Amino acid sequence: MSGADDDGCAGPRLVVVGGGITGLSAAWQGAARGARVTVLEASGRFGGKIVTERRDGFVIEGGPDSYVAYRPALARLLDELGIADEVIAPGGGRRAALLARGALRPMPAGMGMVLPTRLWPFVTTRVLGWPDKLRAGLDLVIPRRLRDGRDVSIGAFLRSRLGDGIVDRYAEVMVGGIYGARVDELSLDAVLPSLRRNEREHRSLMVASLAQGRAARRGRATARGAVGSPFRTLRAGLGRVVEALVEGLGARGVELRAGAAAARLTDAGVELADGSLVPADAVVLAGGAACSALLLAGPAPDAAAVLDAIPLASTTVVSLGFRVDDFDRPPDSQGWLEVDPGPVSGVTTSSVKYAGRAPDGQALVRVFIPDKRGPLTGAPDDELLPAVLDHVRPLLGVHGEPTVTRIDRWHAVMPKYTVGHLDRVAAVDGWLAAHRPTWAVAGSALHGVGLPECVADGRARADAVLDAAAGRARGEGPSGAPEAGTVPADGSGAAVPAAKGA
Repeated sequence: MSGADDDGCAGPRLVVVGGGITGLSAAWQGAARGARVTVLEASGRFGGKIVTERRDGFVIEGGPDSYVAYRPALARLLDELGIADEVIAPGGGRRAALLARGALRPMPAGMGMVLPTRLWPFVTTRVLGWPDKLRAGLDLVIPRRLRDGRDVSIGAFLRSRLGDGIVDRYAEVMVGGIYGARVDELSLDAVLPSLRRNEREHRSLMVASLAQGRAARRGRATARGAVGSPFRTLRAGLGRVVEALVEGLGARGVELRAGAAAARLTDAGVELADGSLVPADAVVLAGGAACSALLLAGPAPDAAAVLDAIPLASTTVVSLGFRVDDFDRPPDSQGWLEVDPGPVSGVTTSSVKYAGRAPDGQALVRVFIPDKRGPLTGAPDDELLPAVLDHVRPLLGVHGEPTVTRIDRWHAVMPKYTVGHLDRVAAVDGWLAAHRPTWAVAGSALHGVGLPECVADGRARADAVLDAAAGRARGEGPSGAPEAGTVPADGSGAAVPAAKGA
């Protein structure tokens, strides 16, 4: 297929399936490269898991509420959109706590996602008992466990080095919470590859983490100040990113089609559920694992089967507004994560964490109920809401009825990076690169679940399929070599076989 009109001046036709942050970022990159871009979104709105409601002075996030600043892709996009000056960092308030052993306890200073970067706060914390602390200390003398390159679960590896306590009370809460899965099923190499490197270089994970903490503190001292929290958001909520993208894409001539469900991929383009065809020289699939698997089932059944096998988690987010006067004392903590068994994995006090999230005299909290914590996440509203209120009221010290409620349900949309995930990534990407290089799967299903990772992946996949489309227009194969049976540019007349590798 040629991407040019009769005058040969128009760019290639890029179709993006999925109007979430990944798909919109792919479209932004395609437009920047001069492609004619169409975004197909099956639902009636753009933004995917980013859902921001502004109501009665509240700014309520139904999905993610922040991103990490140390991954630059989203920051770069915000700069290009002209809204970088709208970024804000967390405000005051006490840092998040842990609900452990029946009480809210301070998160130990210097505690990372798995290991401490400072020794004394770890020694004195009451989140762990002394038997767990002593067992974790055995890591200092335990020999290396990873003696080959096989992937293992984070839980199995950490339990062998540090024991059950630090896994169940830290890693499970922080790492498992991000991925909606248990650490005993999450892939070490896909989620925390640094642990393999740390064991190889230092043998002891504790030694490695403490050394990294010292280096970070020296770096901050050299920079004359602490870097503070790595989390950022926008003053008007993350929905502002989607609004700016939609506006910017429209200004660049991108066709944004909501309510347009893709049904089938063909050599000519993307066929919609209504039977119409959207012509395409290149396609980025950014609608999630299930959507991409469905579209690839016919033309690429092997890749589709791999995508279809990726387990998906569900979670429910309940947002609650309360009058500040209804608290025993005004909330001053950013929230907590829950170590103890129960239906809730954590609570964020959004109005403490970020400025402008609630009007004067009101407070806003968000409660997270993942399916790995039990069946409450799927309960009907009239059962879910009372259970959540019963759980959080004594912990928050709040009385009275909420002034605002919102329930957001995310059913089977969070991919779990279980053991062997990188093999699945290689299988999907490799098959497409070898056989359908103008198609790509983008987003959290394969290449990273955070917002910056999704932005970076959407842009990278757009580049890849457009490069492949340009190569095809020149008569080149998947790797940039001329197609089998064609004459190389040097005129030698030797046929070059089409590339088979990724």
